[in-house]
Amino acid sequence: MKDEISVMAFAQGDKVPSTRFRVDYLKSGLEAKKIKMHVSNAYESAYPPSARAQRLLWIIKEFYSRFFGVCKSFKHDVIILQREMISTLPTLERFTKSPRILDVDDAIWLHRNGWAVEKIAKRVDHIVCGNSYIADYFRKFNKPITIIPTPVDVDRFRPLKKDCAAKIIGWSGTSGGFKFLYDIEDALAQVLKENKGWKLRIVSDRRPRFDKIPGEAVEFVPWAVENEVNSIATMDIGLMPLDDTQWSRGKCSYKMLLYMACGIPVVVSDVGMNSEILKDGFIGYGVVTSAEWYQSLSALINNPLDRDRAGQHARDIIVNKYSQHQAINEWERIIRETAEKKQLMAK
Repeated sequence: MKDEISVMAFAQGDKVPSTRFRVDYLKSGLEAKKIKMHVSNAYESAYPPSARAQRLLWIIKEFYSRFFGVCKSFKHDVIILQREMISTLPTLERFTKSPRILDVDDAIWLHRNGWAVEKIAKRVDHIVCGNSYIADYFRKFNKPITIIPTPVDVDRFRPLKKDCAAKIIGWSGTSGGFKFLYDIEDALAQVLKENKGWKLRIVSDRRPRFDKIPGEAVEFVPWAVENEVNSIATMDIGLMPLDDTQWSRGKCSYKMLLYMACGIPVVVSDVGMNSEILKDGFIGYGVVTSAEWYQSLSALINNPLDRDRAGQHARDIIVNKYSQHQAINEWERIIRETAEKKQLMAK
C-alpha cells in the first residue's frame, strides 16, 4: 500500500455548515498524515433556492459543475461523497471513481422515501455516520460502517473568561430552528421574569419574534465566523430544544457539542444523540416537558457551583471524545483501509 494517498471529497457548498464542520477541517489534519485532500464543492449549494422560479437554472448549473468534478475524480485514490451531490436526488455519484466513502450527518432517507440513499449507499465501499441512529439505518446495506460525530475544533472553541455582571442563557443556530425555541417560550419567559439580570442571547442570521419574552430580555447577535466563538463561549447556559421526530433523532447534536467545548452547561431536549451524550456524566440536564425546561434552567441559575462543575466536565468530554483530533485519526484509518481493500481486489 502506498504511503501517500490522494482523496477527493464532493461537499455540499463552501458556505454550507456540513461542509465547514465535516469536511474542511480534514484538509490540514490529513495532509499531516500524507493524505492529500481535494474538495469539490457545489457551484452554489447542493440545496435548492427557496424561490421555485430559480430552481431550474440552479440545477443546470449544479449538474454542469458536478460533471466536471466527476471527471476529475479519476485522478484520485479514494472518493468521499458528503451526502448527495444534489440534495434528495441520485445523480452523478455512480460515475465517480471507486472506492467511495459516503458521509451522512442527517436522516436524509426521509426525503423522497429514501430514493437517493438507496441508490448511493449500494455503490459505496464504506459509510461514515454522524451518530448511532443514522448508523442503524444504514446497516441494512451490509457495508462497513464507522460512527464519527461531527467534531469540534477544541483549539478554537474553548472556555473564555466571562463578564460576571452579564448572565446569559444562549442559543446559536440558523433561523430555521426558531420553531424549537418558540416551543419552549413559556418556560423561558417565566425563568427570565423570575431572574432579573439574566438575558436570552440568540446568535443567528436574523432576530426571532417572541410573543411572551420582552425585547429588553433578548440579546440578538448576528452570526458571523469572526464572532461565533466569543458569542458562544461567553454564555452561561446553552440551549438545544428539539422535537421528538425521526429527523431530530438523526441530528448530530453539534450545537450541544459547541456549548460543551466552551465549558458551558447545557439544557437540551432528551432526544436522539443528545440523550447519548447526557449519559457521559453531569453536563447539565436533558428535558422533555415545559415544566422540566423551567425546573432545569432554574436549577442551574440558582446553583453557580453546579454550572461550573457541569461546564468543566462538558469540556473534558469534548476533548476526550469529540475533538477534531479523534475524528482525523478515524478518517485516516478508514481512507487507508478502503484504498488498500480496493488494491487487493484489483490484484
